[in-house]
Amino acid sequence: MAVVYLAASQGPRGFSKLVVVKELKREFTEDAEFSSMFVDEARLAARLNHPNIVQTYEVEEHDGHFFIVMEYLEGQPLSQTRTRLARLGSQLRDHQVRVLCDVLEALHSAHELADYDGRPLNVVHRDVSPHNIIITYDGVAKLVDFGIAKAADSTSQTRTGVIKGKLAYMAPEQAFGKPVDRRADIFAIGVILWEAITGRRMWKGFAEGAIAHRLSVGDIPKMTEHVPEPPPMLKAICERALAPRSADRYPTAAAMRADLEKYLATLAQKPTARELGALVSQAFGEERARIASLVEEQMRVLRAPTAEASGAVDVPRINQAMPSLTPHASTPVSKSAPLSGHMAAARSTPQPEHGYPVRWLVLGGIALVIIGAAATTAIMLPWAQGLGGN
Repeated sequence: MAVVYLAASQGPRGFSKLVVVKELKREFTEDAEFSSMFVDEARLAARLNHPNIVQTYEVEEHDGHFFIVMEYLEGQPLSQTRTRLARLGSQLRDHQVRVLCDVLEALHSAHELADYDGRPLNVVHRDVSPHNIIITYDGVAKLVDFGIAKAADSTSQTRTGVIKGKLAYMAPEQAFGKPVDRRADIFAIGVILWEAITGRRMWKGFAEGAIAHRLSVGDIPKMTEHVPEPPPMLKAICERALAPRSADRYPTAAAMRADLEKYLATLAQKPTARELGALVSQAFGEERARIASLVEEQMRVLRAPTAEASGAVDVPRINQAMPSLTPHASTPVSKSAPLSGHMAAARSTPQPEHGYPVRWLVLGGIALVIIGAAATTAIMLPWAQGLGGN
């Protein structure tokens, strides 16, 4: 529902910083539901403050159009990271456990978020998946894309028969449109842990209808069919997180994280962020160098005298989509998004003196989904029709 741009935040005396600007697609600006979802995301994102959650710098509005300005994450989604490293022969299980500890800490922070009067907001991400976990080249895990998150103060409502998220990582109650709480996110982490232990997708080879049926009867694939002797501690943690009944799962993300930390403490060689960062940097060296070259090329244009004299510039476009930066295969990548008038105005408007930009300069309309920020809305199969929304 959004286009995500790589942009340069420019200020006085040559100050510049790469940021990501997310804009609601024009065709959705007149749709009340999508506009409400985007505003809800902006409001929630601005409140989240955790080192393992993508940082939101500002929320802008101009002539009814909303923009979310976020940190630029230089790295790769976990979905691509584990595929690439597995292909290169790297053993990634325990590194993924370390990553999930950080993501669980981030989730607990979001789950515990309260309004200014202390009222719990009951935030549920609802789209936790390897696509929405970014591993930076420093080995830091960042949870992204709260575009379909549910909170107590949300203005948008999910329609009956419309299920939001990725079915392969959904808890049974979410898949069938029932009310969800933080334990739905814990189930999703359980799926990712199952995949880390087995080295394969949990629902690989299953059609959506088959996944839905098995979720409805609590028939979760057994990891021992693929790994005869998984580490007993990890197996027990995973099975509890994947309990079909939410009441049987971990009550909080912090509780699951504590058990995973106990497992890591038993290892003779504990995984570190530095080691993971080195693996990711080596595996994606070509992609990283290519992006750095393209960014530097366009930054030179932005630093030109004509760019300094105006609030918005037109610079060379990148005419090819970059698969390594596209965690959501279904999300369209804009190849030549024009710099619209209202975006130019937003970038040239002076900002309050809080250390953030004087203007935003879009780098050639490079539309990226490096942060997985384009939320998806999946209209499920006929079995979902008639079920209550949440």
